[in-house]
Amino acid sequence: MLKKYFFLLFLFTTVISCNNELAKTPKTDVDVARAFVRNILDDNFKEAEQYLLKDDTNMQIFERFKKQYNQKGKEVLEKYKNADIIVNEISYITDTVCIFNYSNSYNITDKTPLKIVRIDGKWLIDLKYTFSGNL
Repeated sequence: MLKKYFFLLFLFTTVISCNNELAKTPKTDVDVARAFVRNILDDNFKEAEQYLLKDDTNMQIFERFKKQYNQKGKEVLEKYKNADIIVNEISYITDTVCIFNYSNSYNITDKTPLKIVRIDGKWLIDLKYTFSGNL
């Protein structure tokens, strides 16, 4: 009898965890941008990197940004973790390019544009635009 309950509990836990993983995977341009920014604010660069367009320039920018971010004090990092994402503007350049302009509630005056591009059906962050401004 105990084995039966354990099996049902295991099955229930497995189903719930699978459903949560599917729900967490962002599919749209805005969802990818939000997930990327949330991971950055939470100091979770490993998760954020999965949304990054991986070319040499983007990887260099990402690594440089990560080092600068991690040099911030613990108190500041905690404020970023508690910050909300504020969407200032979303601009659609084409059906495969979107500019997601955001701030966060800790540093509301810092408005940051992110370029999101769709490549092979997947939305990815292109940091080159954020730091150069060129499409």
